[in-house]
Amino acid sequence: MKIPTRDDPPGFSTVELLISMALGLLVVGAIGSLFVQHKTNYRQNEQFALMQENGRFALNLLTSDLALAGFWGGADCNDLSRCPSASAISVQNDCGTNWTTTTTSSSPATHYLMAPSADSIPADWPCFNSNDYLKPGTNLLALRHAEGKPVHCQTEEDKRNDRFAGLIYLRTGGSSGSLIQSPVPPDCPVSFSSAAYWRYIVHIYYIDTKLRPAICASKPNDGRCIPRLMRKTLTRETKDGKTTPKIEDEPGELVEGIEYFHIEFGIDDPDLDVTNDCDNMDGVPDFYLLSREDYGAITPAHLDELDCAVSARVHVLVRSMESDSNYTDDKTYTFGAVTLGPFGDHFRRKVFTTTVQLRNQQYH
Repeated sequence: MKIPTRDDPPGFSTVELLISMALGLLVVGAIGSLFVQHKTNYRQNEQFALMQENGRFALNLLTSDLALAGFWGGADCNDLSRCPSASAISVQNDCGTNWTTTTTSSSPATHYLMAPSADSIPADWPCFNSNDYLKPGTNLLALRHAEGKPVHCQTEEDKRNDRFAGLIYLRTGGSSGSLIQSPVPPDCPVSFSSAAYWRYIVHIYYIDTKLRPAICASKPNDGRCIPRLMRKTLTRETKDGKTTPKIEDEPGELVEGIEYFHIEFGIDDPDLDVTNDCDNMDGVPDFYLLSREDYGAITPAHLDELDCAVSARVHVLVRSMESDSNYTDDKTYTFGAVTLGPFGDHFRRKVFTTTVQLRNQQYH
C-alpha cells in the first residue's frame, strides 16, 4: 500500500513565526503595562491609606488631650493658681525652674509655641537636649491636667509594685486641691469621704526626626528623616534607690509621617482684647488666634495664657513615608495665617482638620 505524503514540510513558515512573535510581544507588553500600572496604583492607595490612618490617629491624640487640658478633678483650680504651691516638688530635667509644678500664670494648663526655628525652642525649654532633633519651623504644645480616673487608696499589691512612688498626684477634697508627691495615697480601706488622688499629667508635643535637620535637608529620602509626632511625658526615675519625678529624656514616638501641626484657639472675649481679662464669657469663641503675632500678644504679663480659649481648630499635615518619582508636590497648604509649600519634592501630603471644645477652660 502506498502511503500518501505532503509536498510541503511540516511547521510554521518564517512569516507565520514573525507574526506569532509580534502578537506575543504585544500581549506580554500589555500584561506588563497592566501589572506596572496596578502596582503603581497599589502603592499610591497604600500610601493614602497609611496617611489617612496616621492623620486620624494624630488628630485623636491631640484633641483628646486638649479636651482634658485644665481638668483638675473637680478642684476649683483652673490653672492651679488657687491651689497650694507645689514648687517644693523637685522634678528632674524640668523645662525651667519649677516649670512642671509652678502655680503661677507663667505656666498655664495649655501652652502653645509657634516656633520660627528649631533652635529657639531648646534654649527656652531646657528639658530638650542635643538628642531632640526638632524639625525647623514646627510648633510645640504643652498640656497639663489630671488623669481621668482617681484612686482613693493603695493596696498591698500597689505597694509591692511601687505603683505610686515618685509620681506627682493632685489630691482633691471638695473644691480644694493641691499637688503632692508622697505619701500617696493612704492604705486601703478608707472612708467614702476620703480625698481623691488624680495622677498629674504633663505632655509636651512636637515634631522631630531621627537625624539632625541639617543632614535631612540633604537626604530627604533617608528613612531616618521621616518626621514624627513626639511626646515628652512627666514620669519618674529611680536612682540610688530613690524614685523621683522626671520629664523623660527619651520621648515617646507617637506617629510617623506627621510633618506639621497647627492649632487655632478660639477666644471667648467679647471686647476682643486679649491683653485684658476675659469678660462676660458665654462659651462661644469671639475670634481665633491664627498667626504668630496673635499668640505673641497674649503673654503671661497680661493674662493666664490661653485661659480664655474655649475651642481649638487642630490642623495636621501628614507626609507619605516614601517618595514617588512620578509625583511632584507643587501644592500650598494653608493653616489659618500660616502657609506651607510648595515643597517641590516627590512626597505626597494630606491635611486633616477637626475642632474640639475646651470644656475645662471656660469656667473661671
